[in-house]
Amino acid sequence: MKRLLAMATLLLGLSGPWGTPALALDAITTADAIAIHAAVQSQLEALANDDANGAFSQATLQKRKLFGSPDNFLRLIKEEYTPIYRSLGVIYSAPEVIRGEAVQIVRVTDGSSRVWVAVFWMQQEEDSSWKIDGCQLLETTSVSI
Repeated sequence: MKRLLAMATLLLGLSGPWGTPALALDAITTADAIAIHAAVQSQLEALANDDANGAFSQATLQKRKLFGSPDNFLRLIKEEYTPIYRSLGVIYSAPEVIRGEAVQIVRVTDGSSRVWVAVFWMQQEEDSSWKIDGCQLLETTSVSI
């Protein structure tokens, strides 16, 4: 039961941002779009290589504190976010602002050729770097060929 509660807490933490952003965005600059894309791409590449430290480093400080360690983070991704852990292909949309928050939407094809939409909620840290504050994974009815 304790493990189930811990897993539920971690999933809630990974699924999206908490509260409202410190500063609502109106638009994303070209430099920010490049940095957001790079952060998500870096995490997906780290996951594909079982690089727990690299994947964990792209999460916000708040999420890193929630998960506690790179190994905890990677374990959750393996168990609950398999399409982004072992994807066959990804297609990135341009980062955009939704309700004042930056998001990177990625179309992901899993090992069974099913297509998923991964919405990465982004947050700019105090050092101005962009980090991932959560991911919502939505299965589509599409199949990749």
